[in-house]
Amino acid sequence: MSDVIDRHRARVRAADPLAAVTELGEDLIEIENAVGAPSVATAVPGARSVHWGPPTTHALRAAVAGDDPAGALGHLLDRWISALDAEPGSGLVVNWPSRDTAPVAALARRGFAPRSVLAVRVSSGAAASRPAAGVRPAVADDLDTMCRLYLDLIAYEAQFGWMSVLPSTPAAARAELEEKLARGDGWCWLAEQDGEVTGMLSVHHPDHAGSIAPAVEASPVAYVGSLYARPGSRGRGIGAALAGHAHATVAAAGVETVLVHYAAHNPLSVPFWSRQGYRPLVTTWGRWEVRDDHCQRKTMLPDGRSLLGRGR
Repeated sequence: MSDVIDRHRARVRAADPLAAVTELGEDLIEIENAVGAPSVATAVPGARSVHWGPPTTHALRAAVAGDDPAGALGHLLDRWISALDAEPGSGLVVNWPSRDTAPVAALARRGFAPRSVLAVRVSSGAAASRPAAGVRPAVADDLDTMCRLYLDLIAYEAQFGWMSVLPSTPAAARAELEEKLARGDGWCWLAEQDGEVTGMLSVHHPDHAGSIAPAVEASPVAYVGSLYARPGSRGRGIGAALAGHAHATVAAAGVETVLVHYAAHNPLSVPFWSRQGYRPLVTTWGRWEVRDDHCQRKTMLPDGRSLLGRGR
């Protein structure tokens, strides 16, 4: 098992030195040239952060080696999926280093598709943190305005079919922003035009980015929590002004590495973050477990056909 992980790590490092390979832990699925660690996560009512995905996600962290990494990953996926009791409406998730492309055909052939991207930006040297025109720090009194913008962002992202807007989402969004503003680390800004708030951006300081930092071989790491510009104000450089000010502030604090998540099919986010100097680091591949109109469970076969099995 350790030999598979070592060879997997060497291949990933050759493809992308910034992509980290973390330990898999216990309760592993082991086959020839592949090993995986399954887990499950469910949205918790009352949570103080937004759940970005299906209400329940079954995840597999995997390492593959050998001359046929796609074949090894495919066999591992088949073993994992065959043992699952995934209820309809749940999601299956595999996170994979974006530049390690050799194995990913196995995911596509089993009905998985890119759902979101964790992208990375690395700057060189500190930059002056001079406020951009029309950009100001957010304060506690801005909470209601920020909540409205954040919920608009969530609704926009939900169009792409991966995350679910739950009854608990508005309260979770408010709690997340309230906590961010209460910390007072200053890494939260609003864009204004003619006295009206037109956009917002928040960045998690490295002290509060510990859950995402292990994904990248760099330290310290900051994380963009949210960026949103109102539809009527897009195309006017508001997002770029917010991002530029954030990058200058982060660099002035001695932080060169910044991460951000965006939906893989978002036609605004993909080009925007690329223009800001980000590039894909880890791709989340996912698929839904669904029922058809006859209450049958649909499972994708490796060749893309579907196998219908009677649901519970």
